[in-house]
Amino acid sequence: MAKFSLIGGFKDPVSRPRYIIWSGVAVLVMVAFVVVALGVTSTRWFCAEVCHKVQDDAIGAYRASSHSEISCMACHTPVNAGPVTFVLKKTKALAELYLTATENYEIPLNKTSHLALSYSFKSKQCTQCHNLDNRKVTPSDGIIISHEAHAKAAPTAPAEEEYWNKIHCTWCHNRVAHNEEGYEPRLEDPKTGEVATKHDDFMGMTACFRCHTLTDTSPSMYKAPGTCAKCHPADFELKPKNHADKGFYPKGHAEMAKEDKKYAQEKAEKYKLKVEEGHADPLPPVGSVFYCATCHVEDKFCMNCHGMEMPHSQEFKEKSHPAASKKQADKCTLCHATAKTFFCDKCHHGELSNWELEAKQPWRKQHAKAVTKNGVKGCVDACHKEVEFCVDCHTAD
Repeated sequence: MAKFSLIGGFKDPVSRPRYIIWSGVAVLVMVAFVVVALGVTSTRWFCAEVCHKVQDDAIGAYRASSHSEISCMACHTPVNAGPVTFVLKKTKALAELYLTATENYEIPLNKTSHLALSYSFKSKQCTQCHNLDNRKVTPSDGIIISHEAHAKAAPTAPAEEEYWNKIHCTWCHNRVAHNEEGYEPRLEDPKTGEVATKHDDFMGMTACFRCHTLTDTSPSMYKAPGTCAKCHPADFELKPKNHADKGFYPKGHAEMAKEDKKYAQEKAEKYKLKVEEGHADPLPPVGSVFYCATCHVEDKFCMNCHGMEMPHSQEFKEKSHPAASKKQADKCTLCHATAKTFFCDKCHHGELSNWELEAKQPWRKQHAKAVTKNGVKGCVDACHKEVEFCVDCHTAD
């Protein structure tokens, strides 16, 4: 059986023309295949029905947006990218095929809106179509916005990367091409089974306070004023609608503030660690912004009413609260209504006394049974240091 030799075929004067022709045909076929493949994989159909079909939440939000007739590649590739950049981006995307095939992708796609804050989304991605020099800006009612001021804003601290030296469009408009307003995600995570949630919207008040601040305490390098008049006209209703809800004060606002503060602190700590590790996004996450602090200077506003740090620290709960409660009992009563709820008794005469407290009955009607059952040791060791405390009421007479 004759051996096939490509090099030998080119050396042989008789077979050389045939080898050259067929080699040229093979190259042309490969080029045609690559060109067609690049073209097909750049269409909206391929992105929606093949590549990101597993992430229907992103595709559904895209179709609900005003950008639904614009090619995905128009935004997701660098402006005026050359052939090499284009092919490299396609090659990188091809590597994600493994994640899709093994169901190792994240739900929702781009969970933290990292792409909106990444180097790949510079303002040129938007200004290639939107010319702000002649574009009429129509902000929402009650909002004053200057795109020029934001475009010229500079960080208050040296930026580690050139990209961070200016504010980019997607740092605020992160969901413009994947509009989730009125759209309900419906996809389940392949690993956890949880239904995809909506992304943070960078156009909300808390998102603005990633940079804007009332106290100059934002971790962002872009320190911007947070006074109401900077962003809202004089006739704008500043009080949020939820403040008018029945039950908002006092109980509702306390529950909301407590939960939001806890969540914000957790997010802020995670972001702080990323900053220390050197791979944090240019702006802190929306969740790290304490909602109440976007209008109220926390240290002043809360202190004026409560007279102490809110919510209470663990140290306060375990050690310093007795002294504070004696000093300003009227402040404690604002929230705990001790005369009606027997709030203090729940701990001091319940858990600490190893007694199942009847919450609707005053302690003076229960303590005799508790002492008879458990003795005075728990009372004396916990709070009442002298046995004479009992004698103050229970005398021999």
